[in-house]
Amino acid sequence: MRESAGPFRSHGVRAVPEALRRLRHELTAWVLAAGVDAARARDIVLASYEALANVADHAYDGADGGLVDLDASVFPDRLEVVISDHGKWRRPVPDPRPVSPRGRGLLLLRASADRADISSGDGGTVVTLGWDLAPA
Repeated sequence: MRESAGPFRSHGVRAVPEALRRLRHELTAWVLAAGVDAARARDIVLASYEALANVADHAYDGADGGLVDLDASVFPDRLEVVISDHGKWRRPVPDPRPVSPRGRGLLLLRASADRADISSGDGGTVVTLGWDLAPA
């Protein structure tokens, strides 16, 4: 693990598909440059991108893509990603279809991360994801 990778910071990104895809690619490159093995990197990027997609889908109530911030840091024993929006938490609307392709985002990010914490308030929602890393 290369702790010298330094933190990854990307603030004020528009929560629209094109910008979030670009952010996903930048995060992937950073995670791999930090020395995370490919399988673990896939989990990190999958959960992080799911959290980003949730911002685009839920935080801004159909507004023209509010803003999202992403901070990631690598430590000797773990990697942490924090995704923050500045919108308002909205409870998901149930999909009436018997087998819905939607509504599994939070389950996916919790299954892909070792730790997942979601907190909401007047200033937006913060998703903190963590992964344990084997010492080098």
